[in-house]
Amino acid sequence: MKVSKRTLIRRMIIRGLLAMAVIVSVISVLSKNNLPAAATQDLPEPAVSPAKVSPVPAQAVTLPFVPISRSTTGNGAARVSTVTGKPAAAIVPVVQKKEQKKEQKKAQKTVYLTFDDGPSNVTPAVLETLHKQGVKATFFVLGEQARSRPELINAIWEQGHAIGNHTYNHNYHDLYSGFTEFWNQIKQTEEVVRDITGLRPQLVRAPGGTYGHFDATYFELLKEAGYTVTDWTVDSGDSKRKGVPAAEILRQSVASMTASSIILLLHDGAGHSESAKALPEIIARYKAAGYTFDVLDAGQEPVQFRVSASAAAADRTKPSKAWIASNILPNAGLFAPGKPLALEVGMLEAKLEPGEFRVIEGQYMVPLRAVIERLGGQVSWNAASRSGSIIWNGRHVSADAVKKRLTLISDDGTTVYRQSNVVMIGSSLWLPLRELLEATGHPLLEARVTGGERRVKAG
Repeated sequence: MKVSKRTLIRRMIIRGLLAMAVIVSVISVLSKNNLPAAATQDLPEPAVSPAKVSPVPAQAVTLPFVPISRSTTGNGAARVSTVTGKPAAAIVPVVQKKEQKKEQKKAQKTVYLTFDDGPSNVTPAVLETLHKQGVKATFFVLGEQARSRPELINAIWEQGHAIGNHTYNHNYHDLYSGFTEFWNQIKQTEEVVRDITGLRPQLVRAPGGTYGHFDATYFELLKEAGYTVTDWTVDSGDSKRKGVPAAEILRQSVASMTASSIILLLHDGAGHSESAKALPEIIARYKAAGYTFDVLDAGQEPVQFRVSASAAAADRTKPSKAWIASNILPNAGLFAPGKPLALEVGMLEAKLEPGEFRVIEGQYMVPLRAVIERLGGQVSWNAASRSGSIIWNGRHVSADAVKKRLTLISDDGTTVYRQSNVVMIGSSLWLPLRELLEATGHPLLEARVTGGERRVKAG
């Protein structure tokens, strides 16, 4: 059968169109599997898109022993820690904060005001200035002065200053004739301060400083006994001679304020009224220079002068092994961490860690706020009257550090007064635990000490 020319042309056109369709289809499939990166960026987002996390540059995180995925695909996905499984972006702020804290610590400048040879009639003026300026200091006291002016030792302690040991009588000849004489004076002063405050000073400063006076024996045995010996970095010059004027003391005290940590030597002993006069401006200059103020602590790395050749060569009798065994070694136990105090009151229990309470003449002295709040009560403070009010288990009691008494207000409005050794230590009210428990209706039932704790049980 003959096929017309028109039919042949139609068939050819149809075949051509079919071939073109096949080619277009193949090209379309291939192009979908090989889109360039730019095309991927232009694809429309889904109606509900997952939260985006900005990619973090590879160098932004440096974590020891924490490998971070280093993916460099440009798809906007967050890198993920192979250890934590968290996006690296979540780790960066923590690292940055740690670094910032380190930098801030390095940048922080601190001055430690220290006063030697007191207390004396100069000390009240020093304390008044420190109180007005809101500054704390460290007082290295002489035992004989502390014994004659216990009220000033109390004032120093109650205002929150630190107390250090400056020997008993400051007599160079006696103190540096041999270690045992120095030791006897340290222990004598320690007992005087303990009788007044209930605490043993652990900080020690040698009269005249350690240079030229201490040999290796002094340093080693005092350290073994639990003491921290500290010298100074800046000398105010207020003891170079009698009557050094305030202007000269100020000039020497602030001559160099570039160090990040300064221990300034001043004196509050008799005859140093010019030091008290210079103190307000000394504080003002250091504040203006960006320094903060703090007290020395026995746990800090101490500043100590080196042993001089003359001190090393001095012919001093060293303590015997037997003396060291009976005096030095047991002494360190006086400053070792103690046992916590557990308070069991009815169905409630609270704990005070070592350092949060004291044992004075056989009774526990405790901070009012810490005890009451840990046992579920409330405490409010009246700075003007130096008193605190307690609301606990339906009882209303006030503790007064000025009048040394507890005031009980009963439900019918009756007021009962009880004498109590309420004292201010730093900015806190302290009082005997037994008196606090009895005043709040919880008589003491039992007190015992075990291998791991001290425990007081009250009804």
